[in-house]
Amino acid sequence: MRLSRWVLASNCVLAAASLAVVPCRVTGQEDFRSLDAGRPLKVTDAYPKKLREWEFQAGLEGAWTEDGRSALGGLFELEAGLFYNFEIGLGLELATEDEDGESRTGLEGVEVGALYNFNQEGWAWPALAVQSGFELPVGGDLARDDWAWGVDVVLTKSFANRMRLHGNGGYVVASRQDGDDYWRGGLAFDAPLGFGSRILLGDVYAEIPVDTGRTRVWAELGARIQVSNVSVFDLGLSTRLDEWEAGAANLRVILGFSRVFGIGAFVPVPACLQPRIS
Repeated sequence: MRLSRWVLASNCVLAAASLAVVPCRVTGQEDFRSLDAGRPLKVTDAYPKKLREWEFQAGLEGAWTEDGRSALGGLFELEAGLFYNFEIGLGLELATEDEDGESRTGLEGVEVGALYNFNQEGWAWPALAVQSGFELPVGGDLARDDWAWGVDVVLTKSFANRMRLHGNGGYVVASRQDGDDYWRGGLAFDAPLGFGSRILLGDVYAEIPVDTGRTRVWAELGARIQVSNVSVFDLGLSTRLDEWEAGAANLRVILGFSRVFGIGAFVPVPACLQPRIS
């Protein structure tokens, strides 16, 4: 009996030490169907990260127009599922613009956002979430001049475990120097490709100024490909339809990567159960 107690106690100590020191193993990247904003679509889905799951995201976007202008942007983001049905994220946007032979590079913005899922989808109703975020002014030629804040309602509905449809709609409060307030929203789909962890996805997205300016409309098409248990690549094409109408044809190419991981120090170690002797 004493030997059994010592074996049980030593196993508990080893388990606690491994959880506290060694990063948690993530059994699989279940979010290869996620619609993360900007990777590669603007529309997102209604599902947050799982509890205590962390994800690093990196995206690269190149844009070219027929008048000779070009731009290159990068997004680096860290997201975490801190509570059930709730995630937060912090992102950095970098950009390089080339116009008339002059190139400017700098920090374009810092974003802080959160998403809360109110319910899982059912047979007759979609999943519902609300997301909100801030964009901070960071100075520099490419950065915004003032704070901006936005909130969106997000819906996701699956059909026979194949195609999913997503709807986003919200409002952004911004300064007049940064384009003023505007409504925004879009519709998207995603569908699996073959039997592997690959999906095809696309959307139409619009931003409608409240006071002045023309409506900005995007059409986007992309794919997400799972390359390991914890890693996903994504790629996409995007274009501004309103700029085509104005005679300024353009095309954007998006490449991205995400990796999920756990942090052992943030995972509570359950207390060792005391053996019962009858």
